[in-house]
Amino acid sequence: MQKKTDLNTIIGLGLIFLLFVVWSKYFAPKPPVKKAEVPSIEADSTIVNRDSLSADTTQIVINETPTSTNDSLDVLIQQRQYGILAPAFTGKDEEVVLENDLMKVTFSTKGGRLKEVFMKDHVKTILEKNPRKKTKVPVRLFDNPGNKFEYQFTLNGASDKISTAKLYFTPSLAGNVLTLTAKGQGGTSFQQVYTIKEGSYALDYQVKLNGLTSKINGPLNLHVEDYLNKLEIPTSYGEQVYATAYYKNVDDDSDRLSQTKNDSETTEKPVKWVSNANQFFNTTIIADESFSGAIVSVVVPDKAAESVKNITSDIAIPVKEVISMKLYSGPNEFKRLRSYQIGLEDIVPFGRSIFGSINRWIVRPLFNFLHGIVGHVGLAIVLLTFIVKLAVYPLTLKSLKSQAKMRALKPELESLKKKFGDDKQGYSAASMKLYQEFGVSPLGGGFPMMLQMPIWFALYRFFPGAINFRQKSFWWADDLSTYDDIIHFSTKIPIFGDHLSLFTLLWVVSIMIYTWYNSKQVDMTQGNPMMKYIQYIMPLTFLFVLNSYAAGLTAYMLFSNSFNIAQTFITKKFVIDDDKVRAEVLKNKDKPKKKGRFSGFQEKMAKAVEEQKKIQDQQKKKKK
Repeated sequence: MQKKTDLNTIIGLGLIFLLFVVWSKYFAPKPPVKKAEVPSIEADSTIVNRDSLSADTTQIVINETPTSTNDSLDVLIQQRQYGILAPAFTGKDEEVVLENDLMKVTFSTKGGRLKEVFMKDHVKTILEKNPRKKTKVPVRLFDNPGNKFEYQFTLNGASDKISTAKLYFTPSLAGNVLTLTAKGQGGTSFQQVYTIKEGSYALDYQVKLNGLTSKINGPLNLHVEDYLNKLEIPTSYGEQVYATAYYKNVDDDSDRLSQTKNDSETTEKPVKWVSNANQFFNTTIIADESFSGAIVSVVVPDKAAESVKNITSDIAIPVKEVISMKLYSGPNEFKRLRSYQIGLEDIVPFGRSIFGSINRWIVRPLFNFLHGIVGHVGLAIVLLTFIVKLAVYPLTLKSLKSQAKMRALKPELESLKKKFGDDKQGYSAASMKLYQEFGVSPLGGGFPMMLQMPIWFALYRFFPGAINFRQKSFWWADDLSTYDDIIHFSTKIPIFGDHLSLFTLLWVVSIMIYTWYNSKQVDMTQGNPMMKYIQYIMPLTFLFVLNSYAAGLTAYMLFSNSFNIAQTFITKKFVIDDDKVRAEVLKNKDKPKKKGRFSGFQEKMAKAVEEQKKIQDQQKKKKK
């Protein structure tokens, strides 16, 4: 009896095993499909009836065609996470292009965002070291893979915060208008409309919240991350300094973040625009009316990084059915930016003080006028130099006349040198008294030159800031916005660099020639031999400072100093009569002395020299 029971048990277990094998082969559920293989909810209308879903429902209406349990569970999870926009979280990432005569703009359907702006008329130089050569490639803006352009907001019925970076947009291209639509349930959608026009670097841009305005809590946050590309040859003064973030409150002047260190600014006032700017290009978001506020930050990456600056912006945008703005992505052309009449031209780094005003309203229009006449940037620099030197010639003439007066006292100064011999302090004190006695100021020659300094400082910012010189060649310089490297070194010299700029070298040589010529006319060393060497050492220090500066500036400085030499020679030869000047100076000796511009300062200097001489005499007595 027991054996029969065991046999039945074995047979029963065998039948159960056989049934399990058959069921698992033919009737068991199939393994879940991988994510990449799941058909789009939007593309396959037989899976889910979207119109039957609402923000609060937890049921999924199944059509006749069955779906897997796991697919239904995924849809249910998305429904709870993303509410009525859940259908837009699946789709296909594609690229769509808008194009005009100036640029080609690429968009991604995932996120409906700007992916790349291709400049048709602008190139950048890539400097290759082994072997050293320069390669020209097109300029691309906003194309770093780490960049972000997304809206973040909270939606009723959604447990997660919504980011448009995760939404899939359906593209519709009609002529110069691209519409990207992320479709939700019940006819709702998040729509982005981009319009491009010929001759413009700006896109008209609209965000349409179809059926969503009442379901969004709080403002939209437009989150933008821009890893600014390196677009220029690396220099110590160039885009590493000028690249930064700018913004403008509606009722205030524009402002910018630090150009040299990490920085952050928060403004709760209405904002008109926020800009991420390189030295010569920018990408700017411009409100049709105003944004509610913004948080803008800039991070300076390591020198080895691919980006020159990392800029992040969080812009608060009021929720309404249609939000209008512009996206500008193009060159920092002063006239073009100023045409928007919103202070966008402040992005051009001409400076903020009086020097910036000189550049904007005097130097810039004058240069553009000259460039329009001659049609060449290099020749326009020559003409600009000539006009500037003519404009400041009255100051130069005043300086040269003051030097002529000092030169007229050369016989008396030579007598003092013989009298005092090696006594430098005694000679200095006596010469100062001599100048006072004949009404001559040793500072008179320097003051008129000091008045020219604002123009020089303005031009110091104009040449590396104006896009007019970018990629423009002149003589041996192939780009006037950066250094003209005529000689290259295998290793980098600290401060100096790995090259030698010819314009800078020629300017230093011309300064030394001018200094030597002047020293033959007037002794400005006050009997101090060291001063003879210092006046030559100073130009050499500028060789280090300006060796990596814009060739446009160093070319201007070379031409300017060449005109200086010519003006000085012609003025001394044909304008100033040394005999008449000496007769005038000798007459001053018997005239009552009036306190002039420098008389008080001269008296203080004379007293200081006398006190120094007394101290020196006392020290000599103690030694004896």
